[in-house]
Amino acid sequence: MKDNRTPMTGLDRAAILLLAVGPEVASKVLGLLNDQGLVELAKRMPKIQEVKSDMIQSIYTEFIQMHRSGDAFVPSSASEVHKLLQGVVEPDRLERIMESLKDGAPVRMPVWDKLAMMKESNIYSLIEEENPQTIAVILGRLEPEKASAVIELLPAEKKMETVVRMARIESIKSDVTKAIEDSLDEQVNRQQGGGSGLAMNGMVQVVEILKLLDSKSSKSILDHLKDNDTGLYEQIDSQLLVFEDFTDLSGKDVQSVLKTVQSEDLMRALKGSSDELREHFFGNMSKRAADIMREDIEVMGGLKVSDVEKSQRAILEVARTLDSEGVISLGTQEEMVY
Repeated sequence: MKDNRTPMTGLDRAAILLLAVGPEVASKVLGLLNDQGLVELAKRMPKIQEVKSDMIQSIYTEFIQMHRSGDAFVPSSASEVHKLLQGVVEPDRLERIMESLKDGAPVRMPVWDKLAMMKESNIYSLIEEENPQTIAVILGRLEPEKASAVIELLPAEKKMETVVRMARIESIKSDVTKAIEDSLDEQVNRQQGGGSGLAMNGMVQVVEILKLLDSKSSKSILDHLKDNDTGLYEQIDSQLLVFEDFTDLSGKDVQSVLKTVQSEDLMRALKGSSDELREHFFGNMSKRAADIMREDIEVMGGLKVSDVEKSQRAILEVARTLDSEGVISLGTQEEMVY
């Protein structure tokens, strides 16, 4: 990216604006361009690395002012802007943009958009002195990938408490939200020199973050929850990894699990599983062992759902331990080099 003191071209500004609004909106805009415009922007965007928030703010404002101005070179109307953004921008953000088109006020770039473009270490420096509840609210507004990276930087005790609080967040009062946003915005602007209530699903956010954390950090958090808050641990664990996920496990990893689990647990767990998963396990046993287990499962009779789920959790626990030890891999398979 050019130094901010160097005059930027219109192509630079268009590329920065599209990067700032995010992939969903950007893809819709790019789809409206002719081949030449599309190619020029596609070539320019990867070269942009970092841009100061005040520069992005300036480009946002310039874009809105152009749509207000009736400039002959920008023939779009407010209704066309609304049509373009509807469905790909959050309702409260869309409302803020459309109001700016009407009243002539400068566009205020949301602090959450600024955080989305900041390095994790810079976000950590902003929030490290905050209490776990405030950190939970802030991280709950970030994408899981970025939030998990920031969580990794927190001290162990604060990391645990923050995750617990995130999982329990259901809604935030608008005055609390505005206070956090204003404080953050001031800190971000100071660092770089340069509100309505939020509906949140903290549980989903925590599950997504734990999936992105490395296995050691994830297991450490889960072990803490298991020892200190069994109810919360079971809620998170039930969404983090389910027994049917074993269908994605490699044959080698299934065989490692089979060597470790109790036969009784395996029979009860498979009794309540899909045919596909059963065959995945049977396919990684000897023919004799698979035939015996099939027969044992058939003659077991009915089982309580709670007993089946208990056995499935026991096997999941074994798998998670094997994963943390590097024996198997529960995550996405990495590209291999041969």
